[in-house]
Amino acid sequence: MVDNKNTFGKRVLRTGMGGIGLFLCAVLLLSSCTTVPSKEEQVKQREANAREDVVSIKPFKDNINFEQPLSLEDVIRYGLDHNLEMRISKLDMEITNRETLAEKLRMLPSLRADATYEARDKLRKSDVYNWQTDTTQKDYTVSEMKDGTKANLVLTWNILDTLLASVRSGMSKMKEEVMEYKRKRQGHQLALDITESYWQAAAVEDALDYVHDVEKKLKAIKDKIEISVEQRQLDKMDASDAKMRLKELELTIRQLQANLSNSRLELSRLMGMNQNVQYTLLRPPIKPIVAALPHTKDLDIDRLEEYALLHRPELFATDMQVLIQKEDAKRSLIAMFPGGGLFAGYHYDSNKLLYSNTWGSAGAFVGWELLELPAKMAVRQGRMSAIEMAKAQRLLMTVAVITQVHIALLDYAIKVDRFRLLEETYMIGADLLRMAQEKNAVGRLPELAVTQRHLEEMASKLRRDEAVVDLLVAHKRLCVSIGVAPLDCETSLAGAAGGNYNMASVDFNKGGPVTGAASTMDTGTTPISKKWKCSKCGYIYEGSTPPDKCPVCGADKSAFVEYFGDELSDWGKTKQPTLPATDRSASTTRSPGWAGGSSDQFLWKVQIGSFTNSRGSEQRLSQIKGMALRLMDQRDASVTIAQVRGQNFNRVRVMGLTESQARALAKELKAKGMEYWVIPPRSAHW
Repeated sequence: MVDNKNTFGKRVLRTGMGGIGLFLCAVLLLSSCTTVPSKEEQVKQREANAREDVVSIKPFKDNINFEQPLSLEDVIRYGLDHNLEMRISKLDMEITNRETLAEKLRMLPSLRADATYEARDKLRKSDVYNWQTDTTQKDYTVSEMKDGTKANLVLTWNILDTLLASVRSGMSKMKEEVMEYKRKRQGHQLALDITESYWQAAAVEDALDYVHDVEKKLKAIKDKIEISVEQRQLDKMDASDAKMRLKELELTIRQLQANLSNSRLELSRLMGMNQNVQYTLLRPPIKPIVAALPHTKDLDIDRLEEYALLHRPELFATDMQVLIQKEDAKRSLIAMFPGGGLFAGYHYDSNKLLYSNTWGSAGAFVGWELLELPAKMAVRQGRMSAIEMAKAQRLLMTVAVITQVHIALLDYAIKVDRFRLLEETYMIGADLLRMAQEKNAVGRLPELAVTQRHLEEMASKLRRDEAVVDLLVAHKRLCVSIGVAPLDCETSLAGAAGGNYNMASVDFNKGGPVTGAASTMDTGTTPISKKWKCSKCGYIYEGSTPPDKCPVCGADKSAFVEYFGDELSDWGKTKQPTLPATDRSASTTRSPGWAGGSSDQFLWKVQIGSFTNSRGSEQRLSQIKGMALRLMDQRDASVTIAQVRGQNFNRVRVMGLTESQARALAKELKAKGMEYWVIPPRSAHW
C-alpha cells in the first residue's frame, strides 16, 4: 500500500516539476530584454515595410478591369472594398467581434488546476499542551514529511460573475452593431467623396478636350490676323491682342491640367490604390443624367425628414448607445448584490502519513463586501445619469439630421437654379458665337471679335460644366443626408420624396396648384395673391389684381402681365405653370427649395444701380459684366434694358446668391461707392 502511494507520488512529482520547468521557460522568454534596433536594422526594416506597403496598394484586378473605362458605379464599389480607412474599420469590427466572443466565454465556470512541490530542511514538529497540568510537553510525532507534492483540480461557479459576464457580452454585441452602423455611414460618405472626385475629374477631362479644340481655332484665327497685319489690313495691336488671348487660354489649360491631376490623385486615394495606376474614366452623356434628377418641387421636406429619421445609420447607433448605457446601469445594479456560488474539487497530497492521499470536496460560498456598497451606489447613480446623457445625445443627433436634410435640400435647390442660369448663359454665348462667325464670314465682324466670343463661350461652358458637377454632387449629398447610399439614390429617393421623381417628367403646363414654401393660396373665397410685372420697366407688384398705374414709369393697368418668377427648366427651355381657377381648395403643402417655381425662398439678389445716363450705364455695365463673366466665378449677372419715357432704364442684378453672399457683395459695392439694393427672397420686387 505504501509502495503504491510512493510510486504515484513520484509520478505526480515528476509531472509537477516538468510543469514548473515549462512555466519558468515561458517566463524567461516573455521577460527577455527588449532592445532598440540599430540604425542599419531600422533602415532594412523600413525598406521591407515599404515594399510590403507598395504591394498592398496595387490595384486588385479580380473584380474590375482597369483596361476599360471605369464607370462611377465601378469606382464606388472598388473604393468601398479597398479604401484604406474602410479596411481599418473592418479590422476594428473583427477585433470587437473577438472581444464579444471573449465576454461570452467568460460566462463559463472556473476550472483551476495547480500543483505544488515543497521541501524543508527540518521536520515540522511541535510540542503539545497538557491542560490538566498546564504544562507544555515534548511530542515525538509529526503529521508532515520534509518534502511533499500537492495537486488540486477545482471547478468553481460564481453566479454573480456569470451574470456580469452575460451583461458585458450583450453590451459588446451592441457595440458591434454601433460600429456596423458607423461603418455604413462611413461608406456613404466615402461614396459621396468618390462621386465628387469622379465627376470633377470627368468634367475637367471633357473641358481639356474642349479647350484644346478652342485653342486650335484661336490659333487659326491668330494666323489670319497676322497675315492681315502683314498685309497692313489690321493694326499690330490686334495681333498682340490675339497673342494675349492665347496666353490666357494657355493659362486656363494649365489650371485645368492641375485640377485634373488633383482630382485623379484624390480619386486614387479614395479608391485605396497607388496614384501611379493608369485608368480611364467613363464620361457618360450629361443631359440624360441631369434630366433624370428630381424636380425640387416634388421633394416634400416632411417626407424627407421622416425617411431620414427612420433610415440614417447614426440614429440607429444612438439608439444602441442608449441601450448600452441601460445595460451598463443594469451591470452596476447587479454588482451591488452579494456574491455566491458553488465549487467542487479533487485533491492530492503525497504525504505518506495521511490515511488517504486523494479526496474530493464540494460546497457553496457567499460573500458581501459591505463597505463597498456606498461606492457602488455612487457608480449606479452615475450610470443612470449616463442614460439621460445618451438620450440627450440621441436628441442632438436627431436635430442634426433634420438640419442636414434641410441644408442638403437648400443646397440642391441652389445648385438647380445655378445650373439653370449657367445653362441659359451658355446657350446665349453659343448663339452669340454662331452669329459672330456668320457675320465674320460675310466680312461684317473682325476676327478679333470672334476670338472674344470664343473665349466668352468657353468661359460660360466651363462654368456650366462646373455647375453640372455641383448639381450632381448636391443630389447625391441629399440622398446621403436621408440615409440612402449614393448607388441606390435613383431608386430610393423616389419613395422618400413622395412625388414624381424625374425632372424631365414634370410638365408645368398641365395646371394644378403651384407648390412652394410659403403659399398665399387659401381655401374658400379668399382672393389669391399674385405677382404682376410691368412690361414697360419691369416693376413687380404683388396683389390679387394689377395696380391702376405703375409707380415707376407711369404705365397704365393694361401694361401689367401676370408674373410667375423664374421657373426651373430642363436645359434652358423655360416653361410657366398655369394656376387653375377652379381648384382653390387644393393642398398648399410646400417644400423648401421650391417657391414661386424656383428656390426663391432661399436665394437673394443684389441690384446694382438704376441708370438713365447712357455713358454712365455703359461704364457701370462693363464693370458688372467683367465681374460676372470671370472664369469659374460664383456670381451671375442679369441685365435688362428698357425704354422709360425716352431714356434708357438699366436694371443690373446679381442672382443666385445666399444671404451671406448677398451681404458680402453689398459690402464690396459699398466700398467701391456703387449704388445697390439687396433684394431678399419673396420680395415684391423679386
